Amino acid sequence: MTAYSPLAQLASNSFTATPTSRQRSWMLAALRDRALILPETVNSRSLVLMRSREWIEPVPAEQGPHKFRLTFLGRFALLSVPKAHALLSAQSPADRHPGRLTFNASAMTLKPLISERLVVMLDRHGEQRAGREEHPYITNLGRRIVELPEADETEAGQYLTDAFAEAQIPVSVERDNDGNTRVVYRRDGVVAQFYREVWNPDGYTHSVRHPAWMHTKPWTALVTYGTDGAVEKNLLNHLGLPTESAQMATSFAAWLRDRDDDAFEA
Repeated sequence: MTAYSPLAQLASNSFTATPTSRQRSWMLAALRDRALILPETVNSRSLVLMRSREWIEPVPAEQGPHKFRLTFLGRFALLSVPKAHALLSAQSPADRHPGRLTFNASAMTLKPLISERLVVMLDRHGEQRAGREEHPYITNLGRRIVELPEADETEAGQYLTDAFAEAQIPVSVERDNDGNTRVVYRRDGVVAQFYREVWNPDGYTHSVRHPAWMHTKPWTALVTYGTDGAVEKNLLNHLGLPTESAQMATSFAAWLRDRDDDAFEA
């Protein structure tokens, strides 16, 4: 395939045709498939037409007979210039979190991107809740359509609650009056709160709801016990959330057993 700028091609109207609504649904289904394989229900006439426009191509025979996958041209045929600009703005180096759309897209542009799950709207606490200011972030489906690296969309707190479950330590996710979320342990006079600071356009919040890819700060453990006992510790960062969460669960289990603050020293 010739190397060229997809935005330049869109802007020059090189896509002389756009997919019909039915073709679009098939192509979006292919986009959701890790191998970009079209559904087998596509009729032969549509296959011929989409092949002639280079939106799809046959896969190697060893991957299965009569199968087709979405091409580079096919992915960008699903976009308009404003939509492509919006999605590609997620890689802006000027933003503290590459992944947030910095292109000032109109509602007309954003609405279909959201409905097709190429973009998700999240508030400053990493959630979708009515009545709160939200910001647009590219999803992995959106990343895939413009060939940006995919990211871990798992909620940060899921890794930690799973790690605590593995260690048989009962915890729950709690929200304070400001909307900050934490993984919390409450038992036998011990209250332990676990959270990560995460940057939003409105500043830092304490959160376990944001997707993993948005987290650049380490886990913090704030443990209170007895009448005035307290310990606040951070563990190592940049090891990946699954590893960092497993380490936090192991450290807290050791602290519960020995009441030794050095348990949190990685």
